[in-house]
Amino acid sequence: MHYVNVRLQLLDKVWEEYNVVQDQLEYDDDETQQHELDREAVTETYCELRASIDRIVSEERQARDVSSGESQKLRHKHENGNCLAPKIKLPTGEIPKFGGQITEFQDCYDTLTILIINNQALDDVQKLHYLLSSATNEAHQLIQNLPVAQQNFYAARM
Repeated sequence: MHYVNVRLQLLDKVWEEYNVVQDQLEYDDDETQQHELDREAVTETYCELRASIDRIVSEERQARDVSSGESQKLRHKHENGNCLAPKIKLPTGEIPKFGGQITEFQDCYDTLTILIINNQALDDVQKLHYLLSSATNEAHQLIQNLPVAQQNFYAARM
């Protein structure tokens, strides 16, 4: 999500700079009709990009709200002693930490695959939770802003 917000800020900055330059061109040049056509085309592109980014942000917020709502429901059920989630016993063995070093990758990935990824007793939200907790340093920075939701497990795994 941070990446999208950075891109949105960059897009808005470029849009402002474009308008300043375009205004100056239209003021200094006699080809007003061509400049107006150029402005219309760039404005259309800007609006399409801005609408796409706004859609992505909105979908992300909705996914986060749904995920948050589901977590609160589960927490409420657990606090009332009515937790419906099955008790899962993970295989013995420590879950490895991965910080982004290529030399650590294969060992960490193989162990995570055996303990977590191929564990059919875990749903994708639980797997993502374990994946997030095993990531450190650069690896954690890449996935830390993903909401803990089912659809994000495969994105984080990549």
